[in-house]
This record gives sequence, structure tokens and C-alpha cells, in this order.
Amino acid sequence: MKELEGLEENEAFNYGLLCGIKLFQQKIIMAHKRREHLMIDGNVYYVQTGRERLQEMIDKICR
Repeated sequence: MKELEGLEENEAFNYGLLCGIKLFQQKIIMAHKRREHLMIDGNVYYVQTGRERLQEMIDKICR
């Protein structure tokens, strides 16, 4: 029965981890839909599609 010790604690941890990941996914999706920056730990991130990133690079090259 030693194998089963802590199993409930591991399950609770896994559910907590899954919930945290889901919350961050929702933050990222909402920032992308609103075309806003994303703040994580005081750092600013911008979410772009591949086309948007490619257009930005082409614009920089053509300047």
C-alpha cells in the first residue's frame, strides 16, 4: 500500500497545475483577440500570428 500513499496529493497537484495552465491559456487568447500586449511577471509580450510577424519583418527590411 506504500505505492498509494500520496496519490491523492499528486492528483490535487495535477489538477491545480492543469487549472493554472488553463488560466494562462485564456489570458493569452483574450490578449490576442483584443490585440493587446500580455503582461507576465512584469514583462510585456505581444501575441502575433505568423503572417503578422512576417509582415513586420518585411516592413523593417523595406524601410
